Amino acid sequence: MRKIIFIALTLIPLLTFSQQQSIIPFFSNSEKWETGQYIGKDNFGNFYSINQNEFKKTSPNQLYFYKNVSLGKIHQVDLQNPLQLVLFYKQFTTAVLLDNQLNETARINFSELQTPLNPEAVSLASQNRLWVYDMLTQKLGLFDIQKSTFQSITPSFKENVKFYQSDYNYFYWIDTKQNLYVSNLFGKVNFLGHVPDYSQLQVVSPKQILMKIDNGLFLYNLEDESLSPIQLNEKSFSHFSFKDQILSIFTENEISQYKITLP
Repeated sequence: MRKIIFIALTLIPLLTFSQQQSIIPFFSNSEKWETGQYIGKDNFGNFYSINQNEFKKTSPNQLYFYKNVSLGKIHQVDLQNPLQLVLFYKQFTTAVLLDNQLNETARINFSELQTPLNPEAVSLASQNRLWVYDMLTQKLGLFDIQKSTFQSITPSFKENVKFYQSDYNYFYWIDTKQNLYVSNLFGKVNFLGHVPDYSQLQVVSPKQILMKIDNGLFLYNLEDESLSPIQLNEKSFSHFSFKDQILSIFTENEISQYKITLP
């Protein structure tokens, strides 16, 4: 009886969100993957990964590597611009900028600025700037790479940041109460909705999210709080990536590619 009650309670979070018709992607191909953490693929077909804290770029004809032991663990990688990659070393409050051959072009130690920062999030924004969420002020702002200046653009966040994702013009984040927000470059903040518990998440648009829940992949609609299961060949997987209508599913040593059209 206790087991039945426990199982029922664990299902409650999912049952509070309405289930929609399944989405069936078209399987394209699969390939073996080496040891390490897959980071992503750029528009030129180059693959990026981290293995034993070494950042690696795999091009069709050449391999490139970057490693900096003194800065600790790589916390986040931004691949938006293959000519200006951003590695964020959270432990040492430092961002490193790399060119397309993984040569270091700039290093920013935020704790050594005239007004020190303690970033929780760092990623590339437009016009040679970085998005920076500063834990000291709990504000989101823009850091000018050339001028080494920071300008906050939002009021202090009410809750800590649990997840973030960005592009050149928008910064998305989920706080510890599972609320999703977005800010533009001028600091205008919009509340997008509440999201269920997840193990991995990717914002597709202000209305849609792809999320891994347990061993399943779902499309979550923020407007009606509905979950649409995505049918995959894999019974379990470690993580996923979605870009340009291509869904990549990662198991322990293989990448499966699916073509998918989201409703």
